[in-house]
Amino acid sequence: MKDFFVIIRRNFISPIVIAIFSLALILLILNEKRDAWFISVVILINTLFAIVQEVRARRTLKKLELMSAPKARRIEDDGTINEIMYDELIVGNRIKIQLGDEVPADGEIITNSGLEVDESILTGESVSINKASKSMVYAASVVTAGSATVLITAIGLDTKAGLMTMTLKRYTPQITPLQQAISYAITWLTYGALFLAFLIFVIYRISGQDAVQIFKTITSAAVTVVPEGLLLASSLLLAFGSLKLAQAKVLPQKLSAIEAMALLNVLCIDKTGTLTSDEIVFDDIEFFDKSLTYLSDLVGIVAKETSINSATGEAIITALPVTKQYKVLETLAFSSARKMSGLKLELNNKTYVMVMGAPEFVGKLVSVTDSQVQQINLLTNEGKRVLLVAMFDKDIKSIKKIPEKSGKAVGIIVLSNNLRQGVQETVNYLQNNDVSLRVISGDNPNTVSYIAKQAGIKNSHRVMTGAELSKIDHSDWDKMVADTTIFARVLPEQKERLIATFKRLGNYTGMVGDGVNDALALKEADLGVAMYAGAAATRRVADIVLLDNSFNSLPLGMKLGNRIMQAIEIIATLFFHKIIYGVVLLLCTLALTVVYPYEPRHISFMNIFLVTLPTIMWTLFPPIPRHRLSPKYFWKDTLLAVAPIAVLTGFMVTMAYVYLRVVHPDDLLGVATTTVLIATSFGIYLVFLVPKMFDVVYDKEAKFARLLYILTVILITIPSFGIGFIRDFFDFTTPAWHNILPLLIFIICVALLQWKLAENAGKRLRMREP
Repeated sequence: MKDFFVIIRRNFISPIVIAIFSLALILLILNEKRDAWFISVVILINTLFAIVQEVRARRTLKKLELMSAPKARRIEDDGTINEIMYDELIVGNRIKIQLGDEVPADGEIITNSGLEVDESILTGESVSINKASKSMVYAASVVTAGSATVLITAIGLDTKAGLMTMTLKRYTPQITPLQQAISYAITWLTYGALFLAFLIFVIYRISGQDAVQIFKTITSAAVTVVPEGLLLASSLLLAFGSLKLAQAKVLPQKLSAIEAMALLNVLCIDKTGTLTSDEIVFDDIEFFDKSLTYLSDLVGIVAKETSINSATGEAIITALPVTKQYKVLETLAFSSARKMSGLKLELNNKTYVMVMGAPEFVGKLVSVTDSQVQQINLLTNEGKRVLLVAMFDKDIKSIKKIPEKSGKAVGIIVLSNNLRQGVQETVNYLQNNDVSLRVISGDNPNTVSYIAKQAGIKNSHRVMTGAELSKIDHSDWDKMVADTTIFARVLPEQKERLIATFKRLGNYTGMVGDGVNDALALKEADLGVAMYAGAAATRRVADIVLLDNSFNSLPLGMKLGNRIMQAIEIIATLFFHKIIYGVVLLLCTLALTVVYPYEPRHISFMNIFLVTLPTIMWTLFPPIPRHRLSPKYFWKDTLLAVAPIAVLTGFMVTMAYVYLRVVHPDDLLGVATTTVLIATSFGIYLVFLVPKMFDVVYDKEAKFARLLYILTVILITIPSFGIGFIRDFFDFTTPAWHNILPLLIFIICVALLQWKLAENAGKRLRMREP
């Protein structure tokens, strides 16, 4: 309820709303009741509409946000696990936490299997902390390895992170960079309106106009100059776009994500689950000593105890099911930093110590022969994923502190991860739209390079490993990173540094990931993209969640986002045209010392055709651009492109108004009506010119939208002039059409010139360098 009042206060207590109501009050005092009530009702309806739409958008987006919200695994009394929302937990519940989870509440560890957590959100230090049984875990920390059963001791505000959680729950409306620019423009235009109001007051007082005429003109100018509805229109389009994207299985968790997709020019992606399928297939297990037949049992046990929540671990567990009784003595759970897992256990009354993981990391702990290295390289060059299996002396002090070269390599596990269906088309689309792809993976460099080449990623031969990155001199870092496409065997903190580097080099950088090791990089990126099936901590920091867990959904999301951005640009152009032509007309009439032709009601009537109906049309039927948009060209493509067209409109309307006043000096009401019709005609004409300026696709949907617009214009115009009380309300009368032929010739010439200007704008846009 508190959030609802925040929305009301923000919409009603804005400079333009206060200014319009103040002018309405002055008009009421001056006994101009009809204009006073009319503009009051119009601004009230607009403000209420904005409030309703913001509340609806907030509720809808909140529901969409819940789709990707992390859930807690509550252990019921019968031992079954039930996934529930965090706010359903109560003190005394038992929950299970595992790799990638965000801890939902404070609690005491009951059972533990190599649990490690990152408490950086509480401590500020991003390091994994080993957790023993009976120790505490805290809400908002992230599980980086292992799993555990936890007894809840505190929830919500009673947790260590309770105050932070309360702050995060408070509603703050999100505004995109483009909306910030629009808001900034509205602020300056408001100051401009105040200056014009002062100018009108001074000139009209000098020319002998009465207070009623002065304040009616000031009101008309204020409604013309300040594009208050533009911010609302952009918010509606972005909210509408979010719903459209969610239907396409691309869930934007921030409105700014739609704009970010349009700016993206570097996209960093993982290999597994992004370029390749999220299903890993067990191919084979090969032992260097064929006599060690019991090793298959040990490998299955290690996978079951240390990697049960990973795709790699599940593939091994399925292929090597555990059938024998064993006892775990010590656990080394898999983590992205170690890139290995291990177990000290008892099996058949014997103690064993086994570790398996990336050959580059496990290989430091054992001696590997040249033939074994060659065998591993042959497999990785074919795109296979290879794990090295090693055995160690049972008397080692701790499996987490194994000395280098103290063990023996006993075999390899071979896995395959096929290219995701449709990924080549996705890669092709992104690269054709000037998005440079970089692969950042924890996998073997040969494997990653092979998969990247299969996917069609350019320069996939430019490979660097995490170990090589750590040796690069600071002065060479930027150049080496910029020239590299494949980053393999990288650590989570290296991923974050790579993203920061691409950003520092002037790139608008995105990151696609699904594991907890990707969370830091996603948070650092300009656009973080997470998989719905990925780690809860990763989804929490992402700007976009791919609900179908498919990288191939991203191009569809980018296309929809592009359409929404195009609609915002078109509507902004219509607003800028209305403002510029209105200011030109006002300044010309002030310079010529003639009364401004419009009443406040005339402005509202014209706005229906110039901005309201087009906004509805482009929201329901977003245009299809022929090119990829970039918000950095927003002002150039909108304000600067439409300015000459708007200036021509302003001069032509001024010329028509002055000419009609000379020809029909005794019919000023008819002159005003004719001027309104001429100005409205130019506004309607621009609705059809703008798509040409932006070179959008003219398909069946666009034709249908324009047809609806024309029909609506007719349905509104006929009663406005044909029904007596409506005509009288708007102060319309029979237009002053006599001796208008010379004027029509000028109007046609100006319209043709505007057509040419619109064509030139479209040509410049097509010729623009990417």
